[in-house]
Amino acid sequence: MSDLDDLVRCCTTLIETQGYRFETGIPGVGALPAWRVTQTNVLLPVLLRLAEAFWRSETKGAGFGLKLEPDTLSVTGYTLTGLYHVPLSIALLALNAVLRTIADAEGRITLEALTTYTQTVTG
Repeated sequence: MSDLDDLVRCCTTLIETQGYRFETGIPGVGALPAWRVTQTNVLLPVLLRLAEAFWRSETKGAGFGLKLEPDTLSVTGYTLTGLYHVPLSIALLALNAVLRTIADAEGRITLEALTTYTQTVTG
């Protein structure tokens, strides 16, 4: 299993170094900080689930072995508690491919664009 602290740090670094910005669309709020987006009870469960779907579609490979626990206090209704079946590097590559697809030319990712992409992937 990948260490969750390492996973969060690496995902945060990926978002920052690639220049992705998660825009809320709420006037006066602006972009969510990368460290907040990548918390295990914020958007990381959804982002890694999308990365897993991308990986499976591109490689016909197995899933990531994500362990998601229901959590009524989390943003998405789930908290990520484990990544078991792939190296962290594979998860990061797949995540970057997904974020590149969702982001506009300036690296902005709106919650609306994320929702739309999620709906197309999950049906």
